[in-house]
Amino acid sequence: MLTRRHLRIKVFQALYAYEYDPGKGLIKAEKQLRQSIEEINRLYLFDLAALVLIHRFAKERIELNRQKKLPTQEDLSPNLRFAENRFLVWLAQNPRFKVSLETEVIKFGDEKELIRKAFREILEDERFQDYMNADRNDLKEDRKIIKYIYATYLAANEDLHEVYEARNMHWSDDLDAAQAMVVKTITSFDEKREQEGGLVPLIKSQDDLDFAMKLFRLSVNEGEKWEKRILEKAEHWEGDRIAVIDQLLMKLALVELVTFNQIPVKVTLNEYIELAKQYSTKRSGQFVNGILDKLQQEMTKSGEIRKIGRGLL
Repeated sequence: MLTRRHLRIKVFQALYAYEYDPGKGLIKAEKQLRQSIEEINRLYLFDLAALVLIHRFAKERIELNRQKKLPTQEDLSPNLRFAENRFLVWLAQNPRFKVSLETEVIKFGDEKELIRKAFREILEDERFQDYMNADRNDLKEDRKIIKYIYATYLAANEDLHEVYEARNMHWSDDLDAAQAMVVKTITSFDEKREQEGGLVPLIKSQDDLDFAMKLFRLSVNEGEKWEKRILEKAEHWEGDRIAVIDQLLMKLALVELVTFNQIPVKVTLNEYIELAKQYSTKRSGQFVNGILDKLQQEMTKSGEIRKIGRGLL
């Protein structure tokens, strides 16, 4: 499921888009933000579907070998361990997953060949061969090999990432969130429990989604006010010389500091300083830190920032 950092990134992307096209209106922009968040779930489903596809290729290979004109003993009595991998069998048969694939239109077209190529590489992988030939055969080992296959052949697959980015330009930023959800799905699978659901929810609670939507809405509605405060503290910097990304991130930070009184000041400042380092210039982290530190001290003294609980520390 998404962390608050992932949600902040989606809000930042939405605010950036809105700044360049305010004519579309706030309601439409909010709808697009919701869709952008929901798209991470589609990316999660695509990665799970890739695992199912690898599993299907494995079963098809077994059947093709059995149908040879002159099958070997190994062809007639194949090693079924991967075909019977507990996690993959569950995932392929999971009703909720099947419905999600249909609802979200999760389909690989020509990209199947990328997955098939990965499957051929898996067959030659020494660690995979050790799994197939090991005496121990339990759920722990099944989960372990799937996590390894996913990390090595899907999560780190640059060709597959290009395919995803062609589908959605923001998915390059969403990969870590979707991949964390896939790993959690594998790790938490337990065949002894009811596993009809078993998929990781995109959002932990409605509070998290409300956080994102409110943060975006207030940053749009109060943007001019916070921009003025930022420029007042940016000594020796003209407005047009401050990176647009830096300004947007500082606006978001100020809205969060003032509005969400249960989020500690340090958490908010650290989050947006890190985002500035990630998305803006080399000097942005230091610059954003300096401006926000001045403003938060001033606003705390004036009572504009009021924290409760842990936020006071």
